[in-house]
Order: sequence, then C-alpha cells, then structure tokens
Amino acid sequence: MPVPQYVAPLLRRSDEPNPFDRARSTRLRVLVDQPLVTGPVDGKDAYRGYPFIGSGSTGYPDAPAVLRSYLCHPALEVLRVTDELRDAGDVVLGEPGLNDTLSFERKTATGGAYSGINYYRQAVDEAAELTCKYRIDAADAHAGVVLYRIGNELETDLTVTDRQWLLAERSRPHGEHLANLVSPDEALALIGLYLRWHHHPVIIGGELVVWRPASMCRSIAYTAMPSFERWNQAGRAWHDNTAGGDLTLERLNQTLLTRVARAFQFRDSIFALSATMTDDEPEEMLCELDSLLYSLVSAFDVTARTVDRIFRLGSKPQRIGWQNTDWQPKLEPTAKDLYDCTAAGTEMQRVFEVLRWLRNSVHNEALNLTRDERQFYVTLDADTQDKLRAFLRSGHADWTATNLGIRVQPPGGATVGKWLEGTGRYSVTVRRTGAPRPTDPLDGQLTIDVRRLINKLFPATLQWLDSIMTLAPLHLVPGYRPALDNPSRVNLPWRFSDTTGHPYASSTASPNSHSGTVIPRREGPRATQLEPPA
Repeated sequence: MPVPQYVAPLLRRSDEPNPFDRARSTRLRVLVDQPLVTGPVDGKDAYRGYPFIGSGSTGYPDAPAVLRSYLCHPALEVLRVTDELRDAGDVVLGEPGLNDTLSFERKTATGGAYSGINYYRQAVDEAAELTCKYRIDAADAHAGVVLYRIGNELETDLTVTDRQWLLAERSRPHGEHLANLVSPDEALALIGLYLRWHHHPVIIGGELVVWRPASMCRSIAYTAMPSFERWNQAGRAWHDNTAGGDLTLERLNQTLLTRVARAFQFRDSIFALSATMTDDEPEEMLCELDSLLYSLVSAFDVTARTVDRIFRLGSKPQRIGWQNTDWQPKLEPTAKDLYDCTAAGTEMQRVFEVLRWLRNSVHNEALNLTRDERQFYVTLDADTQDKLRAFLRSGHADWTATNLGIRVQPPGGATVGKWLEGTGRYSVTVRRTGAPRPTDPLDGQLTIDVRRLINKLFPATLQWLDSIMTLAPLHLVPGYRPALDNPSRVNLPWRFSDTTGHPYASSTASPNSHSGTVIPRREGPRATQLEPPA
C-alpha cells in the first residue's frame, strides 16, 4: 500500500514567513493548473460520505477529486489558472507585450492585481523544445511552461499539475525553477502535513469534520495496514489470559497499532520542523527522530512477539526477534512463506537492519547535526557509519546512498565551526577546495538527510509489517474459523492517502463516473469528533 512521499516546500523570500512556521499565521499558497480546477469533488454526489465512519464513502475519488475538496479550506491561499476572473484567486493570461513579457491578471479579495512573466521568448522556445521532446500538443507545452513561470512569479509554495511530462522535467539539470511543481498526490501530502502541523486536521466529505489528532493517527495506522484486521479478530477470538509472561494477543495487537500510530505523528513533526529549522527546531526535530526510530523498530519487535504467540512457540520475550538467528528458523515448519520473507538477506531484513543500526546508535550517543550548503544533516557515530558503509558497498538494488539520503563529506581539508543557537553544539562543514576526490566515494563522514531517509524507510516498514501479518497463518489460534483469514474491512477497497484521511483511486479499482462539479463554498467546520475504528 503506497504511502505518499513528502517533498520540501519551496521557501519564500526572506521577508515572507515560511508557512510551516507556527509562530506566524501564514496561509499555504497553492497554484492549481487549469485542467484540475473542475471535475468530481470528494464528498459530493457519488463520492458523498466519510471514509472512517460506518457508512463510508460510496465512491472511490482520485487524488484530483480529493484535492478539489480541499481548495475551499481557509488555511489555503488558492490561485487558479482560468479563462475568466470570477472568484478571488483566479488568474487569467493576457497578451504578449512588446517588451518580451506575458502579462496576467489575478483577482484578489479587494480587486485585481496585474503582473507578468519576463523573458517570454524563452518560454516560447522552451515550449517548442518540449513539444518535440515529449511529442505533445504545442498548446499543452505552452500552458505547462507558462504555468510554472506564473508559480515562480507569484512565489507559490505549491504549483499543482497532472501534466506528467512537466513533472518529469523536475529531474533535468538546473531544474531548480521547477522545484515547487508537484503532482496532485504530492500536493495532498504537503497540504495534509501543513493542516496537521497547524492543528487543523479535517476530513472533507460534504462538510468539514474536526478530527482529533490521536484518533486520526490511529485511524491512519489501521487503514495503512490492511492485514492488521486478521490479527485484530484473532485476538478477540482467543482470550489468552494466561500469556506465560508476555502480553495477550489482543494487547500485543493494540501495542502494534499504537506504535504505528505514534510513528505517523513523529514522522509529521520531523517533516514540518525540517521545513523551517529555526531557533530550537533542530533539537526538536532530533527528539522526534529518536522517537520515530524507537517506534518503527518496536513495531517490528511486537510483530515477532505476536507471531511467537500465535504459533504458541513459548519463547522467552528476550529471545524473540527477527534478528535472532535461533528464533527466526523456528517459523519454517509452520509458516514457510513467512520464514522465506523474513530470513537473513531478504529485503525485509535490510529495512529492519538499517532501522536497528540507527536506533541502536541512539543508545550510545545522542544524534547530532551538521550544516552544509545551508542544509542540515544528521551525523552518526563511527560504528554506525562503518555498518552503513559496508551495507552500501554490498550493492543491494535500490539501496544507494542517494535513496537513503546519505551525503559523504570527504576526509581531511579545512573545518569551519559555527555555533548553532539553541542546540548546544557546533556545526562543522568540511571543504576540500581543489583537492582530488577519494577513490572510494564512501570515504569520509556519512551524514543523513532525514526527509529522504524517511521517504525510503517509512513506507517500506509499513509494507513489511503488513506482509508479516498477511503471511502468518492463524489456524493455531484457539477459536480459529476460516473467516479470520479474510475478515471484512469496510471502506477499504482503495489505496490510502495517509496524509489526508482520504481514499484515492487504486490501480485495480475504477472510479465511478461522475460529471464535472463546481466546488461549493462551505460553512465553517462543524464540531464532529470521529473515533478510530474498532
């Protein structure tokens, strides 16, 4: 079940506050591409209903439909490229000027504002190149190029488009001007993060519904692991009050759900804090990272204890663990598929190993920070660096330094120390001007970009936790019945957007057909509180 990955929001000018700064009240500025402005809306007609209460949603809205339901939220400053000025935020293109500019008009709450795109001839030439490169319509190429340039001119935090060719251009060399371009899925991820960070988590399903943070995280954790309900029902069927020194199956299940729910909360805090990193925020971010590492490793540990309980192996709790080469082989006679999935050298073990190394490093030495090229990176103790270096040299597919967010600072050279206020530490930056690069690209100090690391490990952890719950047979559970292997889970035939509390269309489920709908203006949030599912 995919989890949307976070991207860093484009920072505004230094004289404008960062929208993730909770000390100031700033709305998230979002520019929406014209094809995304109209269409089906989550919570209306075929898509009416809330995904986390008994009735559920009757349709399967895709990401643009969910996005359109958010555009009326007062925490967002929404700009739309349209054909005529109707509502505040509408942007209409003018005619090219003689001074190599393309003017556009934007309707504001108090009237209108005029602006323009400079070097319009460059935009026309770029559109012609992209027309040939991607074999697309010339008008489509022109609209996409103008869109991202309008976003840059208006200094938007997000410019949302579903033009796949334009999103592909973000990876081109010197593509920094495309940094604020995001897909609808990525926009939902950042908008959801922004709303939760500013204590405005809501569900929009016809009306805004206030969602308590604790209930939200538990619901998200429950939905992000579809196979959890197998264990949940097994724990209710087996009242194992004499657990032999360990928790009952039902309590182990609740512990797992709580660990994952808290991990979602810690992950949100890390991404929100890393968007600003001012004052005491670097130290706060490290505290959240500590907690996230403990929660994810603990979730793996709890699944091992649960498997031991289900298979009635009777192992001592301290001897149970996926890393234990004496315990894990005991699974082979009962659950060969689970044994093969979690054996040494598997992808699951790689995810677990990297998490354990990082978690164990916290036992000995507090995580630290360094700053290089105006970016913060987490430093690691020497022992953890050696393990990661050996791991990267093994050349496992998709386990590269880039994917893990690992940056190598070359050895030697000059060091510059700068005191970081509020952290009680120095930032050290290494420079080797003119010096030859080491033969070994991993020779030097390994530092980590936390956001990239989490984008790699967090979705993988959820995937393998769910796989473990799927592959663990339940026939040894007292009170077993075939229904335990495929329990009913209402409202979950879609892929889940963990960041918004909304469903969006899966690759196997076709959304219901629905005619275009103009987004209605809604009243303020009603005081409805949602509880997590049982």
